[in-house]
Amino acid sequence: MARTKLIAKYSALDTPDLADRIHHTITAYISEKGIDELPFLEINGRWTGTLTVSDGGWRGDFDFLYPVISMCRVDRHGNVSADMTKIRKRVANWREMLHTPHEDDKYLGVCDDSFDHMHYLDDDANEFYSASYKSELDSFLNSENPDIQQSDKALSEIDSLFRDGTEDACAGKQRVFGEGFAVERISSVEDFRKIMKAIEADVAAGGNSSWINPDFDMDSIEEMFGESSKDNSWMQWIDDLRNGRFGDLPEDFDGLAEED
Repeated sequence: MARTKLIAKYSALDTPDLADRIHHTITAYISEKGIDELPFLEINGRWTGTLTVSDGGWRGDFDFLYPVISMCRVDRHGNVSADMTKIRKRVANWREMLHTPHEDDKYLGVCDDSFDHMHYLDDDANEFYSASYKSELDSFLNSENPDIQQSDKALSEIDSLFRDGTEDACAGKQRVFGEGFAVERISSVEDFRKIMKAIEADVAAGGNSSWINPDFDMDSIEEMFGESSKDNSWMQWIDDLRNGRFGDLPEDFDGLAEED
């Protein structure tokens, strides 16, 4: 049940200065690109030690992965900055997850006997893998009549470039876009409806059995996307703070404070 190989694999990330590096990464991102997209981004720490801010891609099961905004604060003047206290809390949580053995480790491929280095791509390959999948997803969503089977075929061809003839982990599975790929790019109810329609068309054509619940409530899905859509509510709130529309706020105000 030992995790020595997994822990060693993440040693370049799991360094004493990890919290400082995360703080620097978030600060540099805000300085360069602003805060408009912060609620829709996450910070990903890979086994290579690389830290990136992005809206999706290939994620390892034991990567450091948290929403960027969960590690920020907003003061009473509407200034957004990285918060070291919140960052340290998440680093501690991640380290506990990485270092704590679990009874199912052998099934998860993370105990010393089942650990496989083949599952860990270098940064360049991972970036290209993510870009390839995002491109295919864009193509799928922009098609007037998206075809699940054609999309899966294209994704399988992409997979083959990175698996070097090894067994395809997705073989025989009824996947849509591939296990391990975060599809944050699906950000509207229209795109979601298109995917559901394509899946049902595939089922009707005899392609796969449907995993869609008969009681699937599109109204609730539409409401979910409405709550998380990329509207102006975030920046409007920041603008309200900067212009004093909430009155006098405490000096230690943090608009992103966590509940006790």
